[in-house]
Amino acid sequence: MISLSPGYSNIYVITADLSKREIEKFYEFKGSNADIYIIKVSLEKFKDIHLSGHFTSAVYLKFDLPDLIPNQDKVLYLDSDVIIQKDLRDLFEINIKDYYAGVVKDIGLIENGLNIKNYFNSGVMLLNLKLMREDDTSSALLNIGRSADKLTFHDQDCFNILFDKKVKLLPMIYNCFYNFFLQYRDKYTLEYINKCFETNYSSLDNIKIDSCIIHLVGYDKPWIYYDSAFVREWDEYFKKSPFKLHKLKRRSGKLREFIFSYNLTNLSYFFFIYWRYHGFKFAMGKVKKRLSTHT
Repeated sequence: MISLSPGYSNIYVITADLSKREIEKFYEFKGSNADIYIIKVSLEKFKDIHLSGHFTSAVYLKFDLPDLIPNQDKVLYLDSDVIIQKDLRDLFEINIKDYYAGVVKDIGLIENGLNIKNYFNSGVMLLNLKLMREDDTSSALLNIGRSADKLTFHDQDCFNILFDKKVKLLPMIYNCFYNFFLQYRDKYTLEYINKCFETNYSSLDNIKIDSCIIHLVGYDKPWIYYDSAFVREWDEYFKKSPFKLHKLKRRSGKLREFIFSYNLTNLSYFFFIYWRYHGFKFAMGKVKKRLSTHT
């Protein structure tokens, strides 16, 4: 979370499992115009809420933000998989006095099982903590989470159910799914994107350049796959961070896409054909190379 004041920023990191060493690393981000606050919390109260896939109970921590940051009436919540490209002052100064949050529509869920017209993405939210405290949204969100065991998108569905019709829609530049647009460009055409967000972009590159916040949604994370769409930009920030010496174990996203694009029968067939025509020669080549280095 970020809280901004003239020339200064307060950054809040909400965590359940950071080690002492990792916390010390985060404190190294402190600067003359920014301060860092680490808030450690327990996940115990969320253990009985439905989860699926790779999600953990930590996704529900944002329910308690009004109480976790009692000294702030307005914060900018950011998921950890975002890249900030521009100053966020204009975003933070948007008036949301009569709304729970300022949000961006989720283009992938325009049609959703909850029948919410302006279903939004909860990865970037300008939150009105003051109003949320007054209406005790923390308890309401928790109750929705506990009672709705078939929600597909967990905390995001809960926010949409409770905040529906009490959010201010923000421009796409504040929560841009650029890598998602690239990955599914056949489905999310430029025409479709412009229609959804009432914009008039002439290319995806222009969307990327114009955006303040790039949200790396989906599995294609640059710290996991070395050939992801935003790996160069992410690496630039990583090399400047206190975590720059941390060794990343990355793999190929393109190989993953290839594997999932074929069923097991096809893959087995392709492997058999490749081994039949190249496997023996490949193995013999390795043997010859090894022998030549010892002669």
